[in-house]
Amino acid sequence: MLLTNAHRSTGAILANNAKGTRRARFTVAHELGHFLMERHQLSGESGFTCSAQDMHEARKGKQHVKQKTQANQFAIELLAPAYLMTPFCSDDPDLRDAQRLRDFLDLSLKACVRRMLSLRDETLAVVWPFESRVRYSVRSKNFPFVALKKGDRVPQTSAAFRAITKAQPGFTQLAEADPHPWTGRSDLELCEQTRVASRGHAVTLLWAELPADDEDGGLKELGISGFR
Repeated sequence: MLLTNAHRSTGAILANNAKGTRRARFTVAHELGHFLMERHQLSGESGFTCSAQDMHEARKGKQHVKQKTQANQFAIELLAPAYLMTPFCSDDPDLRDAQRLRDFLDLSLKACVRRMLSLRDETLAVVWPFESRVRYSVRSKNFPFVALKKGDRVPQTSAAFRAITKAQPGFTQLAEADPHPWTGRSDLELCEQTRVASRGHAVTLLWAELPADDEDGGLKELGISGFR
């Protein structure tokens, strides 16, 4: 929450650190973005009241959504500038890079994974399951489609499903996968890697090799996504 006035002559940021300082740091940076962007309009009489979902917002559209998106972009650029990311990027996309960035930058893994997608040139998508069911996903430029919506089970033929079911925390190797259960397409090559965390949480990275005639897709949201 940012307490301020319409002229931003003074302000105070309140952040809940009950879920860890990494999320709180992002919240503070997000609210600082609102404070410094003079065109942002207050969401209430006393300032900006941002929900957890606002911290996830990365779409463009209405004024409210646009402001949240800009504040999130400000926060991630401030906390994870590209020049700090580069030394941690392996030759190929790897969720281990995001974990190393998490520890180095003191940010959440979600924020680091999304930042990794935004900076890499490969055709990538990330799916966040909980107890083997999709919570949300995000894709980077050119990734065709993720044929799973919130609540759908992770494909049972995938290495991700096997790893999640096994429930042993750690990383799988990046390996070839059947693209159809993930994308609804069979005309591309796909690799997947999964990080299994505790208490049913996981994240799966998808890396697609597209047919030559596929068009650019740009960064598109597929569900509730977030930097936090």
